[in-house]
Amino acid sequence: MGAILDLVEKMRTPGGIVVTILIVVAGYFFYKWVMAEPGEKK
Repeated sequence: MGAILDLVEKMRTPGGIVVTILIVVAGYFFYKWVMAEPGEKK
């Protein structure tokens, strides 16, 4: 639980917000890549 609270504290800094947004965007594109249909072209 302490590690989660540390991460939340880091997310409240301006740099932490940027890193959090980058992680969310990377996770979104990774999800889209994994869930893409095999025959689907981009």
